[in-house]
Amino acid sequence: MIVFIDTEIDSQSGKVLDMGCIKDDGNIFHRPSANAFVEFIMGTKFVCGHNVLEHDVKYIGGLLDQARINRTCIIDTLYLSPLLFPSKPYHALVKDDKLQYDEFNNPLNDAIKAKDLFYDEAAEFGRTDELLKQIYFLLLHNDEHFQGFFRFLEYTPLNVNLINVIHQRFQDEVCLHSDLARIVKEFPVELAYCLSLIAADNRGSITPRWILKNYPDVERVMFLLRNKPCLGGCKYCNRALDAHTGLKKFFGFSSYREYAGEPLQQRAVEAAINNRSFLAVFPTGGGKSITFQVPALMSGESTRALTVVISPLQSLMKDQVDNLEKVGLTDAVTINGLLDPIERAKSFERIEDGSACILYIAPESLRSKTIEHLLLGRKIARFVIDEAHCFSSWGQDFRVDYLYIGDFIQAIQKKKNLTEPIPVSCFTATAKLKVIEDICTYFDQKLDLELQLFTSTVSRTNLQYKVLAKGDDEEKYQAARDLITDKNRPSIIYVSRTKEQFRWPDDWLRMA
Repeated sequence: MIVFIDTEIDSQSGKVLDMGCIKDDGNIFHRPSANAFVEFIMGTKFVCGHNVLEHDVKYIGGLLDQARINRTCIIDTLYLSPLLFPSKPYHALVKDDKLQYDEFNNPLNDAIKAKDLFYDEAAEFGRTDELLKQIYFLLLHNDEHFQGFFRFLEYTPLNVNLINVIHQRFQDEVCLHSDLARIVKEFPVELAYCLSLIAADNRGSITPRWILKNYPDVERVMFLLRNKPCLGGCKYCNRALDAHTGLKKFFGFSSYREYAGEPLQQRAVEAAINNRSFLAVFPTGGGKSITFQVPALMSGESTRALTVVISPLQSLMKDQVDNLEKVGLTDAVTINGLLDPIERAKSFERIEDGSACILYIAPESLRSKTIEHLLLGRKIARFVIDEAHCFSSWGQDFRVDYLYIGDFIQAIQKKKNLTEPIPVSCFTATAKLKVIEDICTYFDQKLDLELQLFTSTVSRTNLQYKVLAKGDDEEKYQAARDLITDKNRPSIIYVSRTKEQFRWPDDWLRMA
């Protein structure tokens, strides 16, 4: 026999104000009387509720003991929901980690909803494939949040080796060389939630915010399973963590752009895949967008993580989102002052529900508590800083808001209890040595990050200059007209009236 319970507690005094219960046979209880409550649940073997272990048991644990309820027979639907419904981590009966309320503070209604949710969870477990059932049991049956569930179902797996079962069930879906033995020993609950998400095979699935808060090592475990390329190579890493495979899959290109014969674009992508921080100095129009979009899309697919792109140019944000959509990639959103309230709400929703894995945002937006709260609810794969020369007072576009970026990243890491720093990618077209030094020094001092440097030559080999000497205005006019009508004409034509006015090379360089 099982009884479903909920309580209303005075938050100041801890006094029990009301209690509601329903048994599996339909009998109900709705009174604040402690003695009547004990009498109602007496003889029941299992007690179930939503967040019952962290909330209700704290206040009515003594009453459960009086009713001779074994603590190993308490079932908590809150912890089961993201495990069994990873594609919809906030199950239809759950909102913001709490049951939806039809009536204000009605514990009987909440107990009934807990009953419905529990039987949905039991049915879903029954539909789960046998290997995954075995994995869940072997990882969780000794944990207080899950042991009552397995006892109620009387589920006992075969005598199997857990590591072997995981490799069998998730063959080619996790890195073959990940240290599963250590992960199983140190992070069994975190591993179960990660494997549940991987088994869902749904890019829109994410780990709920409260799981990230209560189990911060979930992010680390997912990283070890699917986002750390192994040195020896395995089927998963070769497929999901290969720079060329990602480029071909998402953009249809077979190779990366080179600069003066150097594969800097590819090297920067590989550095991101290997979770390193770096500074890339690429010329304007040099393909920096693909350099961070490829690893962002790859991590979005493999670990459901979010890449945050910080840019001062709002129009550029929109252009990049639109350009991705033109090639069928709808994984990016932007949040900026140009959005109307409906567009802004939609962007927030897509970040929260996991359907977007790239967020474009302005540096001044990082001071918003709303933005901070939004990002705390997602695994962050990387921060990408565009126009990184804005960090330097030696740069022509120094912006004070850029100096807050390090503080923001530091705060996110601290509040998420991360043991590893979030990597950053910086991009700029300015190759001045002092600017590069300022950027590297900033991240070294703020976040203790050493930036790997990918620098292209400042020489623009795609530009050519030529001076045509003409005698008078008529000759200049005809020459300019011929150049304009020529199909192979140069992109920029500069005409000087006299030799004295022609300042070579400054005017040509300025026009170029």
